[in-house]
Amino acid sequence: MQPKRLGEKLVEAGLVSAEAVDQALAQQKITGHRLGDCLVELGLIQESALLRFLASEFKTRFVSAEKLAKARIPPEVLDKVPVRMAEQQCFVPLAYDPERKLLSIVMAEPQNLELVKEIQLVTAMEEVFAYIGLRSAIQAAIKKHYYGDPTAFAALEKGGVAALRTDVATIARAWEGGDGSRPEAPGTGARAAPGTGSRGTSGRASPTQLREALGAVRGTIGENDFVETLNILIGLLEMNRKDFRGHSAQVARQSSLIARRIGLQPREVAHVSIAAYLHDLGKRPEKHFTLTALSRTPELRPDAKRYLRAPVKLFETVHLSGSVNTILAQLYEAWDGSGLPQGVKGDDIHAGARIIAAVDDFLDLTKNPANPFGRTLTKDEALAQLTENAGKLYDPNVIDALSHLTSGDLLKQRLETDGRYVLVADPDEGTRTDLLDALSKVGLPAQTVLKIDGVVDALQAGEGDVVCLGLAYGVGDLTALLGWLRTRPESASVPVVVLGEPTDAQSKDRLLQAGVTNLLPMPLDPDAAAAMVRGLYADRIENGGPGHIVRGSYDELAALDLVRIMGHGRKSGRLQVRNGPQEGFLQMEKGRIIYATFAGRAADEAVNQILTLPHAEFSYEPETLPADLPHLDRDLEVVARELEAGAVSASPA
Repeated sequence: MQPKRLGEKLVEAGLVSAEAVDQALAQQKITGHRLGDCLVELGLIQESALLRFLASEFKTRFVSAEKLAKARIPPEVLDKVPVRMAEQQCFVPLAYDPERKLLSIVMAEPQNLELVKEIQLVTAMEEVFAYIGLRSAIQAAIKKHYYGDPTAFAALEKGGVAALRTDVATIARAWEGGDGSRPEAPGTGARAAPGTGSRGTSGRASPTQLREALGAVRGTIGENDFVETLNILIGLLEMNRKDFRGHSAQVARQSSLIARRIGLQPREVAHVSIAAYLHDLGKRPEKHFTLTALSRTPELRPDAKRYLRAPVKLFETVHLSGSVNTILAQLYEAWDGSGLPQGVKGDDIHAGARIIAAVDDFLDLTKNPANPFGRTLTKDEALAQLTENAGKLYDPNVIDALSHLTSGDLLKQRLETDGRYVLVADPDEGTRTDLLDALSKVGLPAQTVLKIDGVVDALQAGEGDVVCLGLAYGVGDLTALLGWLRTRPESASVPVVVLGEPTDAQSKDRLLQAGVTNLLPMPLDPDAAAAMVRGLYADRIENGGPGHIVRGSYDELAALDLVRIMGHGRKSGRLQVRNGPQEGFLQMEKGRIIYATFAGRAADEAVNQILTLPHAEFSYEPETLPADLPHLDRDLEVVARELEAGAVSASPA
């Protein structure tokens, strides 16, 4: 039997359509480029998705153009390979381990074993490990590292691939009939996806709803950039506050997770995060105002009212969104109406304010010895205090979500799954909650949104590895959403499950033709649905679904538990750790630490320092390319046993 071609395998994996392969083959005849490169050049598949698939096929790992552009390759590594050979055979060396005589390279054809053996002979290595990368990115890397061209990757994007995509877009439109209406991303003036128009949800969706969901360029990118800027600036401002170092970052992260769990839209989550970073600015450093403090110490109320609007005043010229301003103005409003400044109560308090108030109070009780109790409480004691006041000071639903978050279970799941999660969108709260609980039982992290535009925001941000959509949104809206989703390379292969089954065959056919993976009858059997979603999730990972950055702290997950998870899962990637002004990272490869640095220390000394810090913020980025020569080879599971036995000790300051 003749082996399957790349195009056939990509279609079978659900990464591209047969029509996309035909377009790429036509482009290949014009340019002479390989099929995979043509698919990327035409925008029919995302570079990372193609590389993940190829890496899985060839039993290796991939290096994206972005990672290759940021790689630091020492001269002694480049000297191992003659530049002419690198150019002719399209590969570039990445790292060299002198002890094992191992050379790591990235090449366009890692399956070419003859070439790998030739490289091994020429370089006198005992072993050559070949990553896979796109030919164009490797050529740019050769120009940058061998010839010292700092613009090589900029030229690749601006003058090379980007320009080529403009040219081939014209070819693609001609291929489709010459009307200049090839489907594009939302907000670019593309023709409507199937099912869009002006009719109601039984046919095509109303223009207002679809304009909001699919027709407008959303502002999340700018907001996310603003959030990252605040993370840096506020972190610097809090660096000298002993008991509040990193406080606002923790409030922002935990509040965002709760906001997602209770179903706020992605843009609303961004607003919650911004408000969390700003909530303490301009207030008295010696007094930390919280709902617990104001209820137990009434004499603080006049000061709290006076300083309430300090963050808003400081950022008047920035023109914060109305939502952020409302959150900041209502931080001290209590659920029962006993708060300030206006005595707003219940659901009339902005959801973001309810979330931040609870998280801020929890962190104050567990970290600030000057809190109203005069000592730091344990997690259980603090949760008991908040639970006692749920329905009085706090929103009971927020306290429930906070209890789940602080258990560490959610963070463990996110680390175990490399930040991947299931996105559940349904107008019915009962359906969302039941499915969320069932997914948690089978070990799948999940997040919920209420409105269909929340799904759009999440997918635009590259999130959501399986999407569950309620039929209650209407066949027209779902068909329109699917029409948009399936035209985008980064989301074309995302499995989509509809919670409900249309009663008429025509509507069912429309959904299936639009790209629905499965339809689940109602009333929903949550456990059966979770089992089916788990199967789709596993297939998604097997076919190269990307991982996402996971952030946390030692307060949420102890260093020992963190190391156990990384070791047991044989994780690869970078674990970035920060403790005030000190920071560093562990670079991991298949469950082993291969490089470590922290606050000027390196190797084993850095590992010991990182894992014995009493408090730290961390972020785990899966599949990050090593940027430095390996200088360690420590098994994480062994490190975990040493840490448990107390054999790992902090290095002297």
